[in-house]
Amino acid sequence: MDKQQGAGSIWNPNSWHWEEKNYTPISKELIQSKIKSCKVESGDITLLNQEVKSITGDAQVNIRKGKQVLIYDFDIEVEWHGVNQDHEAEGTYKIKDLNSLDNDFEIIHISCNTKTAISDKCKDLIKKDMFKKLKETFKTLMQEISQFESDPEKLKKDQEARRIAEEQVRLAKEQNGELKEKIFYEQKLKEQQMKQEFSQFAQK
Repeated sequence: MDKQQGAGSIWNPNSWHWEEKNYTPISKELIQSKIKSCKVESGDITLLNQEVKSITGDAQVNIRKGKQVLIYDFDIEVEWHGVNQDHEAEGTYKIKDLNSLDNDFEIIHISCNTKTAISDKCKDLIKKDMFKKLKETFKTLMQEISQFESDPEKLKKDQEARRIAEEQVRLAKEQNGELKEKIFYEQKLKEQQMKQEFSQFAQK
C-alpha cells in the first residue's frame, strides 16, 4: 500500500504524531457518485444504478511522520432500473466488502421487485456486465479518496494555518513575558514605596 504525503491537524507538528482522520462522509459521497455513473447497455436493454439505498462502513486516513495510509471498508445496497422499448424492471443488489486492501468485492442478493419480460436478463447483466463496470470504476477509488488529504492546495493551506498558529503562540508568549515584566516592575515600585513609607515612619 503506497504512502502519500499527508497533513495532520494543527496540534500535530509536522504531521509527525499518530493521528486518525475520519474520511467516511467524503468516501461515501464519492462511492455514491461512482455507482450512479455506471450504465450498462446490452442488446435493447439499458440498465442503470438508479439510487444508492444505503452505505455502511467507514474510511479513515492514518497519519504518521508526514505520511498517510488510507483504510476503508464498505457494504452498499443499490437500487437498479432496467428498460427496453416495451418493458422495464427494477430491484436491488448489494456490493459486499468494498475495501482498501484489494478491488475484490462481491455482488450479492440481486433481487427484482416484480418479475417482467426483462427482469431475469437484467439480473444477469448486473451479475456480469455491471460487476465489470463497477470493478473498473472502483480501480481509482483509493487514489481519489487519498487526493483529498494529499492535495497540494490543501497541504499549502495547512502549512499557512500552521504558520499563523505558530505566530499566534509566539505573540502570546511575548505578551505573557511583557505582562510578567510589567507585574515585576510594578511590584518593585510598590516595594520601594513601602520602604520609603516605613523609613519616614521610623524617623518620626
